[in-house]
Amino acid sequence: MSASTQRKDFSLDGLFGVKGLDVVITGAGTGIGLYMAKGFAVNGAITHIVGRRQAKLEEAKETILQLNPNAQVVIHAADISSRSEVDALAKSLKKIDVLINCAGIVLPDPPCTHLTPLPELQKALLASPPETWSQTFSVNVESVFYLSVSVLHLLAAAPDGGRMINVSSIGSTMSDPNTHQPAYQASKAAVNHLTRLLASKFREHGVRVNAISPGYFPSQMQNPNNPNGMLARSQELVPLKRGGEEEDAAGTALWLASRAGSYVDGQVIPLSGGRDWGY
Repeated sequence: MSASTQRKDFSLDGLFGVKGLDVVITGAGTGIGLYMAKGFAVNGAITHIVGRRQAKLEEAKETILQLNPNAQVVIHAADISSRSEVDALAKSLKKIDVLINCAGIVLPDPPCTHLTPLPELQKALLASPPETWSQTFSVNVESVFYLSVSVLHLLAAAPDGGRMINVSSIGSTMSDPNTHQPAYQASKAAVNHLTRLLASKFREHGVRVNAISPGYFPSQMQNPNNPNGMLARSQELVPLKRGGEEEDAAGTALWLASRAGSYVDGQVIPLSGGRDWGY
């Protein structure tokens, strides 16, 4: 039977179903990674949560099991900025349908804006330590590359094709002069291009690669209790007048990982309530 005459399944399970898929999510102990893990686990995926801190992963698993006591959640404690730990993690995995590279860090830099007088501006920017740049790129970019390549054979073996989702940031494309995270924003811009590079290299092996570019979500980077933070100011800054919610992150990842998103490849999907163009 040709593809054009095959019976189509337009049900929610047929389009958005992820039941039985093995989904590996880094940075899944907290924040956006945890939101995505909830979405996959509650909907029947075998959800592998990866993070540095065993205790946080245990808490995350308990949170998911409270939502669905039958959820299948597997913990992998690993520091993905370490090549040896990436190698060990890759060797421990036997099957992957979906890889989500969500782990990331942002390190503080001296504040400055376009209104900062020239001597102070130059001093503030040069005060960004070399370690900030090396550590930020190690976690946010290099780990994505090495883990993705290390598990490529598993993704290529996925029955319906492997799927990879990288988590970027609207900071990768915005150039708001009031922000002061040059290393972080540059690293996320690198993630965007790395996504396209990997998509071009992996396509012949049946692996789709996309990225999600989130705006302001409750996380360790965006403390909802900080009255001066971007998340608290979402109603003012975001065209849709709110910050991101758990379901927003989970829903976008489910779409890209399921049949519904199977014709999307090499793309960076803004998930920002319009903030990426609306400032």
